[in-house]
Amino acid sequence: MLTIALTGGIGSGKTAVTDLFQKIASQSEEPECLKIIDADTIARELLSGSLNDSPSDALEAVYALFGAELFNSDGQLERAQLRSLIFSSKSKKHQLEALLHPLVYKEIDSKIKVLAQQATNTIVIIAIPLLFETKTEYKFDRILVVDLPVELQIARSTQRDNCSSSLIKQIINSQVDRQIRLNHADDIIDNSGTLRELQSKVAALFQHYCSLVHKI
Repeated sequence: MLTIALTGGIGSGKTAVTDLFQKIASQSEEPECLKIIDADTIARELLSGSLNDSPSDALEAVYALFGAELFNSDGQLERAQLRSLIFSSKSKKHQLEALLHPLVYKEIDSKIKVLAQQATNTIVIIAIPLLFETKTEYKFDRILVVDLPVELQIARSTQRDNCSSSLIKQIINSQVDRQIRLNHADDIIDNSGTLRELQSKVAALFQHYCSLVHKI
């Protein structure tokens, strides 16, 4: 098994890259060799459901930390309000991270262990947007960074999320510096070009990962 942590700043194209990996793998001779684990999906699942109906420990902890104003009348978390809260308060952001990140990594570890029991020659890409911000001790075989200039991050994020450039800049400033990601990367995908160029880069990297996993 080869574990690859995929990360990058907001608007860098992490989802596009994981989608391309899945598409290319599905067309390969070993379509089942690639598995994707998404940290954001895990976090959303941890905070899904309702306070009114068998709430998760994470949901109850968020309620205890931030109060009822973040929940609607059905007891469901208002995610937009939570996002606004944590980007307006560093202390509340750190509180939420201290709560969620250990739970997310615990679930990641559980999923990896299950996959390890199922097959050996498996490439597991774990998409973790805040890989360096979480300061985890979890070890992956490789780190893949999706990168592009900050100006493009802002332009693509504002267009995608239909929000102000000032908010995107605020989010970028709350994330680890771009150069730190690059300094720790084993592999880098420059996503400043076209979709066709990105697809070519992902295809080449997929072949590289296939050669590595068969050597383990």
